[in-house]
Amino acid sequence: MFKQKKLSLSIALLATIGGPQVCAQDGEQRQADDPALEEVVVRGVRGSVVTAQAIKMDSQQVVDSIVAEDVGKLPDNSVAEALQRVTGVQIERANGEASTVLVRGLPNVVTTLNGRNIFTTTGRGVALADIPADLLHRVDVKKSASAADIEGGIAGVIDVRLRRPFDFDDGFTIAGGLREVYSERAESTDPVGSVTMNNNWSSGDSDFGAMFSVSYQDRGYMDQVNFVTAPFAKEIPHPDSVAAPNPGEPTLIPNVIGSYFRHGDRNRTSYNGAFQWSPNDNSEYYAEFFHIAYEQDSEWNFWVPLPSWGDPADEPIGLGYVTEYKPGTNVAKEYVRDDAPGTITSNQAFSDSSDTTQVAFGGEWNFDRLTVNTDLAYTTSEAENETFILDLVFFAPSVTYDFSKNGTGASDVTIENADGTPYDLTDPSQYVLNQFFDQRSRQEGEAISWKTDFNYAFDQGVVTSLDFGLRLNQRSAFNQSADTGGLAGDPDNPVFLTDFPGLEDMTPSGFLSDVVDVNTDQWLTPRRDYLLANRSEIRQAMGHDPLPQGPDYIPALYFDNEENNYAAYINANYEMSLGDMPLDGELGVRAVRLESTLRGAGASEDTSANKLLPSLNARLGLREDLFLRGALSQTITRPGFADLNPFTAYFQPTPTQPDFGTGEGGNPELESVESSNLDMSLEWYFDDASSLTAGLFYRDIEGYIQFYASEEMRDDVPYEVTRPQNTGSGSLEGVELAYTQFFDNLPGFWSGFGIQANATFMDGEAESPPDAEGNTEMQNLQNVSDESYNLVLLYEKYDFSARLAYNWRSDYYLNFDEAGAQPGSSVIVTDTDSLDLALNYDWNENLSFLLEATNLTDSVYSDYFGGGGSADESLYPRDTFARERTYSLGMRFRY
Repeated sequence: MFKQKKLSLSIALLATIGGPQVCAQDGEQRQADDPALEEVVVRGVRGSVVTAQAIKMDSQQVVDSIVAEDVGKLPDNSVAEALQRVTGVQIERANGEASTVLVRGLPNVVTTLNGRNIFTTTGRGVALADIPADLLHRVDVKKSASAADIEGGIAGVIDVRLRRPFDFDDGFTIAGGLREVYSERAESTDPVGSVTMNNNWSSGDSDFGAMFSVSYQDRGYMDQVNFVTAPFAKEIPHPDSVAAPNPGEPTLIPNVIGSYFRHGDRNRTSYNGAFQWSPNDNSEYYAEFFHIAYEQDSEWNFWVPLPSWGDPADEPIGLGYVTEYKPGTNVAKEYVRDDAPGTITSNQAFSDSSDTTQVAFGGEWNFDRLTVNTDLAYTTSEAENETFILDLVFFAPSVTYDFSKNGTGASDVTIENADGTPYDLTDPSQYVLNQFFDQRSRQEGEAISWKTDFNYAFDQGVVTSLDFGLRLNQRSAFNQSADTGGLAGDPDNPVFLTDFPGLEDMTPSGFLSDVVDVNTDQWLTPRRDYLLANRSEIRQAMGHDPLPQGPDYIPALYFDNEENNYAAYINANYEMSLGDMPLDGELGVRAVRLESTLRGAGASEDTSANKLLPSLNARLGLREDLFLRGALSQTITRPGFADLNPFTAYFQPTPTQPDFGTGEGGNPELESVESSNLDMSLEWYFDDASSLTAGLFYRDIEGYIQFYASEEMRDDVPYEVTRPQNTGSGSLEGVELAYTQFFDNLPGFWSGFGIQANATFMDGEAESPPDAEGNTEMQNLQNVSDESYNLVLLYEKYDFSARLAYNWRSDYYLNFDEAGAQPGSSVIVTDTDSLDLALNYDWNENLSFLLEATNLTDSVYSDYFGGGGSADESLYPRDTFARERTYSLGMRFRY
């Protein structure tokens, strides 16, 4: 058989050569039907730790891995959630789940599926939240580069490995699971399930394997967010205003405050299939496919009191009066309008879907010293998005705005009638249809990729083998978008909510009830389903064209790009001795040529570039359990396709943002980000499931891409336009520490305990692009936390296993150059953490039961406008974000 026939009893070697990874608890071994095949069957928490440690130890590169305990038995919902436990990896959460994955604070990661690049529509990588953990075999996070790796990620490579038939025992296997997930804020109970079927058989000298997996995830979710926009400087001539603490300085008051429920229903259906055929000991062929279908119906229910409603546009005069300032400052804490200002409620109704498919064929052949692998893959991904936003407005006689409720970062209002009695917020006759936004978009991505890799082994000498190969990739990315901006109703012919029976709805209740006590925790809003079904009628009633087919696509947001990528590499694998210490590794170079055609709004631009990317990886065996590892490399990251769009879309000021319009555009002059990299680590493996490692990394980065906002004038109207720009020289440096141990030497019950702990300390900065005067400054890198920690308590004994995982990261910069009169123009995210629990009980060898929970601490995300001083967090708060908490109960089976 071509699949591994001779397996070392060393679990480390077992993991490296990719043999069957099923292992009985407590190290139990069994003899397979084939007497020449001795398997170490790894199942359980400890088994997954053993295998992951073996991959790290035996890799030529700096690698951290996650390995599924068994089929469908990784205690996370997606790849993105699983990766947050890895040293140096941070995640961001949105819409009730883990979303963006950052490696050492950087999003510039190449994502591969079974070693080949995969992406979502016009992105450079796939949304890792879309890949269910139920289908995983393992995930490798490669932090140092190899010439054999696909270029494009200065942060590294995340390689997601799904199972293939020969990973299973001979014969028929069926495994899977079903669980119910309860989302606490959404009060929704939803199913998550998967099934994997595999059959391996032999006929004559040939071995065959066929596998099919399906995973379904349905999820209702809810996030609750309170916000305060950046303050603007205003004169307050009102006689009832209290004296400002600092005479002669302007008063700072936010234009907009508010709250919103972000909730919806999301489902993902994934399919994975593979066929393997080994006609003899020297060859193997395979065909496989992966498909993920994503659908999300969601809505954002906004509550937006407007302190600046009606303020003169040509001068900064506030029409209300300040009753309280934040201590010692001219930053308003409480502000009153008794001239019937407007308050908006809104529903942002979304309907999003995408489909991503990858099909691949390949084979491997052994010719004495030469091994050849080839792979041909086709990837296609498309997405459609529809959005209709309708703002309602009512005019209450008196509104008191509290910009720091109970001393927190949350905002609140008290709304009253002229006589001081509470205003009836539930009366639909008071609500006028104020403005709408009509949006739609479509994205498509496609790629054909072929690669062939060779390995030639030498029987003597320092160079033990050569790896070399080539890759050809043709990629396209298409986008068209429509966005009307805010279109207001006719003030002479107002349309009332009561004119559309069925449009009225109430939000969920209990807004931020466990965070801060706000006066309004539920409000009247448009109904999502009605909006999407009757958008033409609403447009027409408000004095605009009905456009039943949706708004016209905006030429400035269109692009249709093509890339041809050619790459060739060579790696020399070497082994030698320094005294009595073995030294091995690889030295190589990757040559890359990129040819691009950028098309947008009638314009076309052709570019090309050539790069040589050298790399060196070395491992010195100080002892048989102690290694010193080092790596040097050069890497690049290309700009995103949308970032290269040469045009800008402008949107006029709206009642919720009256002082300036907004704009978004790309930058065709963007260049690839380049990085020179150094990695070093000291790794001590003092048991098969225990290790202590320390790593040092440094990135010398040139041209890192960050987003900046600047003011542009059009027809005497200011617009705050955001574009990507290359920064100047920058760097990222840090230290990683990791410790894993199972305490087998403890007596009885206590011997089942284990611990995993890791910490990452980083510092990153880059030189900003020149301003109008040509000046630059050093700025923090976006998304880079100075510190992050993971602490995981493990237990496995007596058919019971448990994992309690705590994750924490320090504050970081989210973006720069926010508008406003506050001293600091950056947005800074405060410390964030989470605590997750997974319990598992094996009823017998075929059936187990599970109980899982996420975000047990119910932690709150918050950020603020900062960079001006230590008091910024309390003076200029931005968001208070209560995230979803979930509980799961289910079962898994394997036969």
